[in-house]
Amino acid sequence: MFRKVTLSKSFAVAATLALCVASAQAVEIPKDIQDSGKLVLGTSASVGLPWSSTKEGTTDQFIGFDHDLAMAIAAKLGLKLEVANMGFDSLIPSLQAGRVNIVISGMFDSAAREKKVDFIDHAIGGSAMLVKVHGADDIKSRDDLCGHNVSSLRGSVETTSATEISKNCVAAGKAAVNVQTFPDTSSQLAALSSGRTDAVLGDLEYLGLTAAKLPDQFRLAGEAFNSGPVGIAVPKGSSLGPAIVAILDELIKDGTYDKLFKQYQFPEIARVSKAVLNGASANK
Repeated sequence: MFRKVTLSKSFAVAATLALCVASAQAVEIPKDIQDSGKLVLGTSASVGLPWSSTKEGTTDQFIGFDHDLAMAIAAKLGLKLEVANMGFDSLIPSLQAGRVNIVISGMFDSAAREKKVDFIDHAIGGSAMLVKVHGADDIKSRDDLCGHNVSSLRGSVETTSATEISKNCVAAGKAAVNVQTFPDTSSQLAALSSGRTDAVLGDLEYLGLTAAKLPDQFRLAGEAFNSGPVGIAVPKGSSLGPAIVAILDELIKDGTYDKLFKQYQFPEIARVSKAVLNGASANK
């Protein structure tokens, strides 16, 4: 069953960010969510800024573009946001099992994932490669990864990319890539720093921000790849999909999206001007 709710006219994303909503558009959301009074967000805070992280020294105080956007969406629906922090590879299974209502965690919208869940695209993302400033001088592009230790996040699109790169190496008569998967990005960086990994494949925005913050330690190598939409995942066929499309369009229109976009230092290429439902399939 579903219940129509009216989008709230005012709310706060955080103590320092008061936001006003110009319209009061009626949207439908599942009755059980409305009755619970809360919207349960599934996220992996280990993905790191600008997407999702925790305040330094805490494990339950969440920060990042994705968290603050989820706060804005929950407030529009008149619901309290509850956060379930978990491994990246557990996000979609948890959504399918009904343990969380939405997933926002720097997750690519792909045709394969759309078979399991629906996406409302809220940014354009990509993948990049990070190496140490002093070391792995022979790695200048993904073509140079044959025979190297390369890490990726479990369940990520970069793991698929690393596997494909390894297959290409073998087909060319070269050594395979030793693909290492980690549960979080901090473990990836620790392995890179210690020399256990030669290169990190990961989110473009996160690795770009890491290289900018720690220029004496890390640098980006090669070109960005896997460019595509990043989205908010909801259960397949749920009325939450069209509802969040409407909400995100309002957040773009009233300037909330722009404020968060600039606050978390996203590159302009990552911006969207309109919410799209299942953009990976729509763009085929």
